[in-house]
Amino acid sequence: MRLPAVAQRFGVSLFAVGLLALPALGASAPKEAAIERAAARITAASAFEIVETLASPAMEGRLSGTAGYAKAVDFIVAEVKKAGLGPLAELPDYRQPFTHGLGGVESATLTVLPAEGEKDDVPADAVVLKDWCPMVNGGSGDVTTEVVFAGFGIHAPEAGHDDYANLDVKGKVVLVLRGEPETGDWQDHRSTVARTLAAANAGAAGFFLVDSAVLSTSVGISRDLPEAMVSEAFADRLLAGKKLTVAELRKILSKGGLASFPTGRRIRLAVRAKPWRDVTTHNIVAVLPGSDPALKGEYVLVGAHLDHIGDWPRLNPGADDNASGSASLLEVARAAASLKARPRRSIVFVWFAAEELGLRGAEHFASHPPKGLEKCVAVLNLDMLGAGNGLYIAGGENFPQIRAAMEGARDRLVPGFVLKAGRIRGEGRADHAPFFERGIPAVSLFGTGGEHHGYHAPEDTVYFITPKTMESGGRIVLGAALALAEEKP
Repeated sequence: MRLPAVAQRFGVSLFAVGLLALPALGASAPKEAAIERAAARITAASAFEIVETLASPAMEGRLSGTAGYAKAVDFIVAEVKKAGLGPLAELPDYRQPFTHGLGGVESATLTVLPAEGEKDDVPADAVVLKDWCPMVNGGSGDVTTEVVFAGFGIHAPEAGHDDYANLDVKGKVVLVLRGEPETGDWQDHRSTVARTLAAANAGAAGFFLVDSAVLSTSVGISRDLPEAMVSEAFADRLLAGKKLTVAELRKILSKGGLASFPTGRRIRLAVRAKPWRDVTTHNIVAVLPGSDPALKGEYVLVGAHLDHIGDWPRLNPGADDNASGSASLLEVARAAASLKARPRRSIVFVWFAAEELGLRGAEHFASHPPKGLEKCVAVLNLDMLGAGNGLYIAGGENFPQIRAAMEGARDRLVPGFVLKAGRIRGEGRADHAPFFERGIPAVSLFGTGGEHHGYHAPEDTVYFITPKTMESGGRIVLGAALALAEEKP
């Protein structure tokens, strides 16, 4: 998945930025030489070793709420303690607990039935991870029915847009595109949760989201509604009887038009899901206290999601997504802990749970910040730093002060490393989003210039990781976090 695909996925537009100076550090802050020495502690070899541990079979794909994820939490907590970073008083064991629902997939098949008049009367099975993939937290069901196209799957008659108007979807499988009209406020309607709920409320028997045929997640809006991701090529196959393509329909829908209709194509969708249960999981929180008593309640948050998608249909190691970001974060935290002088504000390091289940860990932290943390001044979220020759700053165009801090750190610590930035818009699908929606300057950082191989698939292994990306990216994040924590009030 190259940079344009990453940008499209996370709702940002590309914008190459110019060089800006690093904000000046005050007398109380770590000196430049000390920062350089701390940054030198962040190494490709050490970061890669962490990725190997987190992506190992022992971690079972790190699905939040499972034993494998708990092992990853234990590993990170032990390393944070060893580095000398302290916990917050409210979280003496570094763990911030919260509860979420969890299901899982036991078996799944999808068969495309011959259309009326077709010569070939042999049903064709769709291929998992090529044509389609059931959602981790979807429901069970076995339905043979027609597929009905419902635009972006938005039910918002009060806003003048209803993809379900005059469309009978009862007992049918609903096919919708990810995205939203270019104009209007769709914040309450653009998530997978909202689209699934709209389909369920309309009486659908199944739900297809056109994106990539990868293992993804849903929060389980309806326990009897099987849900799946399908590829654009497979969706085009379902739409062929109407002589339409996803690309053509997206153009109409993006401009605010409506396009909802029965496709005429019948399928059999059979998904057997694991029993739904509530589980307790944990964010991990460690802090580098600020040096100014009047400002130490303010903080820069440096985060990464620790979870991945589990072990169905086979082990998904999640080396790039997001062992790479979690490893880089641990390297940054270790380096920061080595500094004797501290910036004015605190720096808080957070490994988020349940990102793959709908940003649940980041949402929990943003809505329940631990005591002692009074004001978050910036968020740097590390996601998929495992490939490339630079970093893409999703939100760097929104927040030039963060962009400036990162460019200044790059120029001092890693000259020549590429930084590009974009504007956040549309659906937020990384852990910056819950903070951004609360008005906090927040960006997500992704490796750019390389191949993010095997996204949400068993092929996301250590063999495709470029460790120098984590080393250089981590050094820049360290310098930027220190600069942001030191900025004058």
